[in-house]
Amino acid sequence: MLRKAISSVLSLLILISCANQNKRNAGKSEPVKPYPHIINMSEGLKNTAQLKLSDIADSIKYIVLSKDKKILIGSFRRLQMTDSNIYINSEGLILRFDLSGKFLNSIGDIGRGPKEYLRGSVYTTTPKNDKILILRSMMYNYLSFKPDGEYIGIRELSHSRNLFDFVNISDSVFLFTFYFVGSFMNEDVFKSLAYTAGIFDQDGNPIKVIEHPLKNTTTSKNDLKRIVSTAPTFTFFDNRVVLSQQGDTIYEIDKNSIKPGFIFNWGSLPHEQSLEDLYYRQTESNDKLIQHGTAFETPTKTIFRGGRMSEYFVFEYDKITGSSRSMETNEDNYGLINDLDGGAVFFPYWTNRKGDIWIVNDDAVDFKKKHNEEFLSKSVAIHPEMKEKLRTFLNDLKIDDNPVLKIVYLKKH
Repeated sequence: MLRKAISSVLSLLILISCANQNKRNAGKSEPVKPYPHIINMSEGLKNTAQLKLSDIADSIKYIVLSKDKKILIGSFRRLQMTDSNIYINSEGLILRFDLSGKFLNSIGDIGRGPKEYLRGSVYTTTPKNDKILILRSMMYNYLSFKPDGEYIGIRELSHSRNLFDFVNISDSVFLFTFYFVGSFMNEDVFKSLAYTAGIFDQDGNPIKVIEHPLKNTTTSKNDLKRIVSTAPTFTFFDNRVVLSQQGDTIYEIDKNSIKPGFIFNWGSLPHEQSLEDLYYRQTESNDKLIQHGTAFETPTKTIFRGGRMSEYFVFEYDKITGSSRSMETNEDNYGLINDLDGGAVFFPYWTNRKGDIWIVNDDAVDFKKKHNEEFLSKSVAIHPEMKEKLRTFLNDLKIDDNPVLKIVYLKKH
């Protein structure tokens, strides 16, 4: 009897210990693999799947950039979202909106004056105080403004003529990206093509850089005209930059370091790998798998697009398991399946600095066409209440409205 009693007590203690351990582990998830991650592209193409927005995101919402008809907004290729503001560059002028899309004010004016900037100028917000810095096109300086448009001052910034873009990583460190197109840029500019990207101080002095593969190469005048070195694209994740460039490496960048984040392993897949493939305009098309598109990172996954001739794919890499998978799409539906509210496919163009908000824009007319009633009646939404909100938004949306922002909020890890 005593032996049975002791055995029962021991069993009870083990059960209590296991229960406590399960409680301690509750809510915890497997750790992600260390950087750099190796993305197996052959595996990704073989492992086909339905890549859904609900796998990575909690919700989606839509806003019109100013319902005020007096504020006319054309197409734009740049957007930055802070904790309280949205900035875009429309028709060359930088505009500020609140997070509901209400127009607040413009920043500076177009022109050549001391407080003005030309169309084509790029801008960045600062991480801490939401100042706006405008790198003036064809100038070696940048202007500073407060969010309400109040002018602060001007600062000289040394840089080469092939500088394409800049963004504030910290209040004292910039990311610069560079480009070269031989059809209209000359040999002197090519010789200054030392970097594809890098981090620089407030005066434009390099801190850490990614050297350009064409640096110190000998190129004939005829071949020079064929060279196209596009500037890297970048998104944000966890307040650092995720830099996507030509070639097989995506970089993770903060104010102190530039490190490989993701390296593509193409296996036996034909792909662009030589300098000729990557940087010289080809006279004949081929069926090589194109290099990856811009990478968008989440706490557990990385999403990007790619393709081969008329084939289009969305890829997903799992940062925990190290596995890859893909979904074949088409040119008109080139994104993740939006099963949150049953809306059109979604693929982002911008992120906020934390990288937990993904954004893309759409013309009001196109938005209404994509979300016609025939489409919505057949689409699947795991949140029916979100579909009703989408229908309400569509009812209020006019074809002559300003562009629509589609904003996705990622799941917390």
